[in-house]
Amino acid sequence: MLKFQSMVFILSLAAATVGCGSSDNGNAVTTVDTSETETETETDTSDSTSGNYNADLFDVLPLSEEQVSCTLENGTTTTCYELTFAANTVGDTEGEGTIGPYCPDSITTPRDEAGLGVYDGDTNPGFQSLVDAAQGMDADGYDIVDEDGNIRSGGGGDYSYCLSMPFDSSLTVTYLIPITPEFRSEAYYIETVGSIGLGINGIPIKGDPPSVTTAEAGIGGTGSGNIPALDHCGGHADPAGYYHWHFIPQSINTVFESEEYDFTDLYGISCSNSYIEYEDPTAFAGLAKDGFPIYAAYDAVDAVPTDPNSVATVDECNGHSHATDEYSEGVYHYHALETGAPNVPVCLMGSFAERNDFSVQ
Repeated sequence: MLKFQSMVFILSLAAATVGCGSSDNGNAVTTVDTSETETETETDTSDSTSGNYNADLFDVLPLSEEQVSCTLENGTTTTCYELTFAANTVGDTEGEGTIGPYCPDSITTPRDEAGLGVYDGDTNPGFQSLVDAAQGMDADGYDIVDEDGNIRSGGGGDYSYCLSMPFDSSLTVTYLIPITPEFRSEAYYIETVGSIGLGINGIPIKGDPPSVTTAEAGIGGTGSGNIPALDHCGGHADPAGYYHWHFIPQSINTVFESEEYDFTDLYGISCSNSYIEYEDPTAFAGLAKDGFPIYAAYDAVDAVPTDPNSVATVDECNGHSHATDEYSEGVYHYHALETGAPNVPVCLMGSFAERNDFSVQ
């Protein structure tokens, strides 16, 4: 696979009308004595703000890369990388072993052949198979299952629907990322479908998918009674046609294997997209839009997946500073949540481009 070139970037997509424990993973998760590493949380992280984009860490090359003047939301004028990628670099056809599955045909569809969703209603709320979500929604008065047990999909009419959008791989996605990250005075919390950053394939990473039950200003498709379908790597197409993730895919299998969900043992569900490094829960996963790296759920200590808090205490954004295999001099970086669903960092500690941090053409 091709590898990437020089720095970091982000995305801010408004995905929407469609709304849009422990790990097994073949390795035991360990803890280490924090008595000698605790001081790392007190370390001045200014030394780690030197630009974190490295071509060798990415699996897809950008179509173009430029350095441009940009203004961060804290008012700083600085230099950003403007990186443009082809859309949908991890697949655009459901059923070919990459993206999907999405909306199940009926409530009898096997769960390993059905997509996933986040339902926030009264009956059986939470992250679950769309087979189960549809039944919970129907019990709550959302007419999404017909009299024959078929799950309505597509939209239109007076019903509720499972939503999945068509893909348009003629699109490009462009990110604007500060070359030298700057810490904020306080954390920035990610909004629904808010831009977080991008993965090593050039794919956008976003915050929570739109709500089924609650309308939110500026987020199309929320409160509609429709549920966006996510595939087994936590991604789907935006209404504009570009694929994006609401999970850090390198760590979604730690969620599926956790005691809270147990989707792997119960249903055989796992992320297995051949374009994604899904077997390493310590993998470098991408860059946040503030220029800081994103890793999977664990740190690697002597090649063993290790609780990040055992290496250096994580902050409210699930981030901390220490040396990694990719950044030997130390770097502030985020981790995917071990069992959270979605598992993306809930906030960012760095400043990001004030506008045009993410665009689609």
